[in-house]
Amino acid sequence: MQTLEIRSAHYNELPAVARMYRHSRDRCLSFLPNRYSPKEDLWYFQNVVFESCELINVISDGQIIGMMATQDDWIEQLYLDPTHLRKGIGSELLSQAKAKSSGKLRLMCFVENSAARSFYEVHGFKEVKRTSGSENEEGAPDILYEWRA
Repeated sequence: MQTLEIRSAHYNELPAVARMYRHSRDRCLSFLPNRYSPKEDLWYFQNVVFESCELINVISDGQIIGMMATQDDWIEQLYLDPTHLRKGIGSELLSQAKAKSSGKLRLMCFVENSAARSFYEVHGFKEVKRTSGSENEEGAPDILYEWRA
């Protein structure tokens, strides 16, 4: 069994976070347009996510295999390396987010991402509304999900 470390991200880990994020998006969200370069992904994590969110890393054998970014009662990002899906890691991240929340969490999930939708629904998230995609930069229809304690 692998030993996992789940902890706050360090700034010097952001290049590895950005690479894992891109790898996960490329494999799990291939239906989305690839609008940004790896350099732009890194800029985003350094200047937006790290500055405005609580960023949690999941580390196994010295490698970043997952991350979650939360801001207030929003899960802004939750990505795992595709080879580490369905091993309880995402569930543990959600448990931590729920424990730190005010009793409510919200997130957006793309309609086409059926695996993530199922995951969130199993963990008690309910669909609040759907959008056409006009509210996100990918232009893909998405769903606002909410969890309440």
